[in-house]
Amino acid sequence: MRRIVWIAVLATLTITSAFAQLGIRNISSVGIDANFDATVSIDINQVLLFPVVDWLSAEFKIQRQDAPARSETTVSVAPIFILGNTYVIARYALGIGSSAEDGNRTLAHGGAVDANYETETFYANAAVRGSLYPSNGYWFVIPTVAARVPIGGASILGRYFFSYNSDRTAGHAILAEAGVPIGDRFSVKAGATGSVDVARSGDDPVAAWEVSGITGFSLTIRPGLSMRYHLEYLGRIGAVDGIRNILVLDASF
Repeated sequence: MRRIVWIAVLATLTITSAFAQLGIRNISSVGIDANFDATVSIDINQVLLFPVVDWLSAEFKIQRQDAPARSETTVSVAPIFILGNTYVIARYALGIGSSAEDGNRTLAHGGAVDANYETETFYANAAVRGSLYPSNGYWFVIPTVAARVPIGGASILGRYFFSYNSDRTAGHAILAEAGVPIGDRFSVKAGATGSVDVARSGDDPVAAWEVSGITGFSLTIRPGLSMRYHLEYLGRIGAVDGIRNILVLDASF
């Protein structure tokens, strides 16, 4: 397991450095969920952003997810429309997945519309994303809204998620997070999330709860090069707890 983690981290560092030299903004991330039943899930993302004209950029993303029950590789493309402090991302994604149980491969079509308004002190977001698996008719949709505002010397982020799928499972989640700068290049954060998924088995709803505590930091190594680390304790009521680690490298030159 340690070997897999180090390979993922080193690959992220190498790819980030290589693309940064080409003048392309590159965002690489490695996420690892280590559950207390000794199972592990890995999520690796590689995002490239290309400026086209003043009002338009392009995004190309590759994502690899490996979980105990399923693995999936997803490729997505998106135009990014820019108007002052507002930018809108319209994304299409194609995923190829396989089941750990029988090895059967499935295709997934995904889409998202992500609208953002951002200044030096304020950020607001409204987005909706979803996916469809044609082979079994399964689908899900997740709308979300968020805002970040300054309060005192801190930056406060709040985000709400709603989800619904073809299995008639509805979910609600709230994230609250505070970031505090320590000097010009370093900041720390702390927060928490709470979520509930309500599935209907016949006429009887069944709820699954999860709460988590969040910490992490952000470091600007030099202009155009930053690193973020996210540590989260996953407390699942009625299921196995775990710990989530996410490392993000953001480079543009």
